[in-house]
Amino acid sequence: MVIVTEAMVLEKERQNAARREALNKRSQKLSHVTEPDPNFPPECCCVKPIIYHNIREQVPVPQQRFMYILAGLYITLMVLIIYNIVAALVAFILGGNVTHFGLSFLFLLGIPGAWISWYYNVYCAVVYSSRPRQKLALLGLFLGVAFDVWMAVGVTGFGGCGWLYAFSLMRNVTSFVMILISAILWSLHGFALCVVMLRYWRVSGTLLRHRENIYGQSIV
Repeated sequence: MVIVTEAMVLEKERQNAARREALNKRSQKLSHVTEPDPNFPPECCCVKPIIYHNIREQVPVPQQRFMYILAGLYITLMVLIIYNIVAALVAFILGGNVTHFGLSFLFLLGIPGAWISWYYNVYCAVVYSSRPRQKLALLGLFLGVAFDVWMAVGVTGFGGCGWLYAFSLMRNVTSFVMILISAILWSLHGFALCVVMLRYWRVSGTLLRHRENIYGQSIV
């Protein structure tokens, strides 16, 4: 008959704890090997990458063209937001609305907002075939189109350099031309994003229901 002592129990617990620690270290090493290091956003000053983003490696080949188009729209959005501020500044210098110029900086939030609300949700939905991400992506794309429409309309005093603000500055040719260009670009971007949203809405549901088609059917 084996007598179990307290020392034996403590020793067994110590061995189990050591075994668990070894397993945890091994799993951490394996996850470090299998998961690539974050590469986005690019490291700059105090900003460090927080996610891994690589269309060529992660996105199925038939969907890569669609993701490149979406990435192009996102980059275009960043340029448009910067141009919107420049146009508002020029209009302000030439006698435009000071409140309009000040509020134009608020739309810088659209850069991370667009990434979070529609671009990255679509990216994750395509990469991981995630239905929740697909629904969030559709909602985000709709909000993105609504944002473009708001900017294209350009209500005076609200920061968006669109059609209404352009027509209010028709007496100043320089301001009018810059704001008009902004209005046209916002309209084109909104139209393109709307087309992408409708195409994604039509195809993404089928791809999620028949996940084997994700490698054979493209969104665009």
